Amino acid sequence: MSVRTVLNDIAFNAKALGKFVPAVLESGIVDPATGVGPVVKLPAVLGRYWFTLAREVEQAAITCPDRLALIDDDGALTYRQFQNDSKLIARHLLSLGLDEIRLGVMARNGRGILLPMAAKGYAGATIFLLNVGSSPEQLAGVIEENDINVLVIDDEFIDRAPEGPHTIIAHQSRPTERLTLTDVVSRPEKLAGVRLPVFPKHGAIVLMSSGTTGIPKGVVRPEPKLPFVLAGVLDKIPLKADMRVQMTASMFHTWGWSLTNICFAARHTVVTQRVFDPENCFVQIEKYRLHAMISSPIFLKQMLQIEDNEKYDTSSLEIIASSGNALTPAMVEAVTERFGPIMGNIYGSTELTLAASASAEQISAEPTLAGDVSVGTRLKILDKNGDEVPTGAVGRIYLKNSTSLTGYTNPDIPVKRVGELVEMGDLGYLDEHHRLHVLGRIDDMIIVGGENVYPGSVMDVLEPMPGVADLHAAGVDDPETFERIAVWIVRSDDADGRALTEDAVREWVLEKLADHSVPRDVHFVDELPRNVTGKVVPRLLPGV
Repeated sequence: MSVRTVLNDIAFNAKALGKFVPAVLESGIVDPATGVGPVVKLPAVLGRYWFTLAREVEQAAITCPDRLALIDDDGALTYRQFQNDSKLIARHLLSLGLDEIRLGVMARNGRGILLPMAAKGYAGATIFLLNVGSSPEQLAGVIEENDINVLVIDDEFIDRAPEGPHTIIAHQSRPTERLTLTDVVSRPEKLAGVRLPVFPKHGAIVLMSSGTTGIPKGVVRPEPKLPFVLAGVLDKIPLKADMRVQMTASMFHTWGWSLTNICFAARHTVVTQRVFDPENCFVQIEKYRLHAMISSPIFLKQMLQIEDNEKYDTSSLEIIASSGNALTPAMVEAVTERFGPIMGNIYGSTELTLAASASAEQISAEPTLAGDVSVGTRLKILDKNGDEVPTGAVGRIYLKNSTSLTGYTNPDIPVKRVGELVEMGDLGYLDEHHRLHVLGRIDDMIIVGGENVYPGSVMDVLEPMPGVADLHAAGVDDPETFERIAVWIVRSDDADGRALTEDAVREWVLEKLADHSVPRDVHFVDELPRNVTGKVVPRLLPGV
């Protein structure tokens, strides 16, 4: 890295810090009367734990120990209890006598994933957040490829786990003779002689890409030393201190992981459920008078499809933060009608976390907007040769920020870079206000008769069609035009759904888009094959 690059980074991040401080003050995370908060107060804690979950738990246990940190399927934990339990788990990890702790966690939302995440910071470890949808072959491959020597796993997945690593059961649903997290935290006397390091060695956070076949790619990212990405979120998602927040986004993925850390930085009470239940989301909002919901469009859609959902009192809800799937005009309209204009959007990826963010006001005015390029992020639109394109021109999205991946755990997997910027894998453009618009994945765009067609645009126009409950669009091979659009539709359970035909779908699209966007194939299916984060798995679609 050149001296010029280092100096540019310092100057760039200084500007970001200048925006971070007012964003934190306005959010209420820092007390505006005293100026005391997570950055200014207790610098020793920051020096020891950086911006890890351990730091947030440690400081919260000092400043608000009796506040509820977590309400999950297993009960509730105060911040003091959270600190105690995560430190005991850290001591257990150290007691194993390993040269290096390489901790894998395969657990659904709740303490089963959160306590090990905090323990990682206390013990000094590298942590691998594993996809709960991994097959036995994928899990074994990830463990072998990454030398994972401790595995914390929900008991529902234990049959997928290979022999080898020290294994601890996270969530226990049935009797077991294996060691559980409950065993570890309920026997402190066994760990009394184990000391935690004063300055832990902070290993990387490794999140797995959403691979459906083969060994998932391990995306390596550093623990941030300064919270520039936090500033980018708070700039558009007005989270305040001491809120009660529902977390339905999966914590083992970037969206759930990053917002979970922000919630604990703001000393929130985080409310979770291990298995997504759309009606239970309404129950939790009403029961706990929740202020915010961290979710994804597919989960929001399932909530809105519940009959009589208006019977639940959601008047306490001030914020909906969405990410993970693209928003559509129909979805924004439906969410706004039910909850009010309170939904903001975050655009990012597993490799590159936050890229852009849009406020509720921006989303209401322009539903498909990805948003303003986030504080602390360099973002450019480049052509296939790596040259920057003019404002308004479509190209490939490249960026860099403080939590961008440093590489993959498998060094043979290349990272697509131009200079220090990393490719997102999406196509988009920047408008005259330097706001980002995303058109879809590079691989999704097809060319029909010389015209670029984006499957997302077809989904946008079909989603509000009467009779369509769920849908997916993609390119398929065509003997005449090489490629054409195909759609897979789940009919709604009503008269409109029963009346829906292939020709009606094509006519609907033709009324709103050019003829090259009209789907050649219309498949009616009972349901779409989705993974645990709600994304469609294309290889499981009929006719692919």
